Amino acid sequence: MNRRNWIRNAPALGFGLGAAYSTAASKPLRLKITRVECFGLRIPFNERVRDNMHENYRRENVDRPDYRPWIVRVHTDEGLTGLGESKEDPRSRLPAMVGHTAYEFLNNGALTPGVMIAIYDLVAQAGGVPICKLFSPKPRPTVQATWWSHCLRPALLASEAKRGVELGYEVHKIKTRRYEDPVEQMAAVTAAVPHDYQIYLDANGSFGSAGKALAVMDSLRRFEQVKGIEQPIAHEDIVGYRQIRRSLPFRLAVHYEAVDARSFLLESLCDAFVVEDWKWGPALSEKSELCRLTGQNLWVENGLYSGISQVFQAHQCSALPNVEFVISLTHIGEDDIVVEPFTVGKGGFYTIPTKPGLGVTLDQKALDKYRVV
Repeated sequence: MNRRNWIRNAPALGFGLGAAYSTAASKPLRLKITRVECFGLRIPFNERVRDNMHENYRRENVDRPDYRPWIVRVHTDEGLTGLGESKEDPRSRLPAMVGHTAYEFLNNGALTPGVMIAIYDLVAQAGGVPICKLFSPKPRPTVQATWWSHCLRPALLASEAKRGVELGYEVHKIKTRRYEDPVEQMAAVTAAVPHDYQIYLDANGSFGSAGKALAVMDSLRRFEQVKGIEQPIAHEDIVGYRQIRRSLPFRLAVHYEAVDARSFLLESLCDAFVVEDWKWGPALSEKSELCRLTGQNLWVENGLYSGISQVFQAHQCSALPNVEFVISLTHIGEDDIVVEPFTVGKGGFYTIPTKPGLGVTLDQKALDKYRVV
């Protein structure tokens, strides 16, 4: 099947859980759901960056004084409990789950993300395997974790980059906006990090035109750590992206959900797609397979506000060979509300938990501290 026909027909091909699902589902456990809990949290930004984050969101007319994840806990008659995290309130869908088995909801794209994560957690626990093995019999043992910063003032941004280095990160994604000079920012950051540190800028379309985007990126060529740019101009400006692709001396990434993905795939208009929509399971697997066919990588950025989604993101991405970076914002929050630390090792890689299920434990004290619903 050629590239064009494969892309046209891919949604109908289906992406399941493979042989590992059969192993899990064949276990004698019924996994009948007996109770579902849901908790709404408000997690303040970390004090290190709080004031600058508030200032930036005010500038952008965004109402985001803190992180507000919803934590889901699904209980079963077998004594197993699944954990999930959602960015939207899932409470209206939860009562109907009681009395059904977890297997009935597996691979159900209609579920809210928080519930879907919890279901995968339960099924993997029942099968005695880590979640990653529900998606591939041979997942990678590690994934490349990425440090993240908003468009902070140069000195603070340099301090955050230095902190990332101290924690073992080697890749850093940084927002760039018109209210800060990117040259001043990169001068400060690159002076604080090793020469092999990788920096990717995310403009979210703020550069305006292809010409302006190319001019800005040309001014950053002096900084060897700057490796690429994400979404430099408006997502619908396909002509502008063609111009940028021809002339840009850096790697180029765009948001999969924001652009005409078919054109970017067929014309190879980018090196990587950023997946930020909270799509798990088969939806993410489908995107990965499409991009693998056309030679593009994925940067997955949907495990954002707690260690629950952060670790689930790592699990599934370890099973998808063309996921290059996993990106999370949990270090921007005051607490990731799980007991186990998200620790990166040599090369900035995170080692996937090998315990059955998700492999992390909800911090009950943190849950009680930040719970508002």
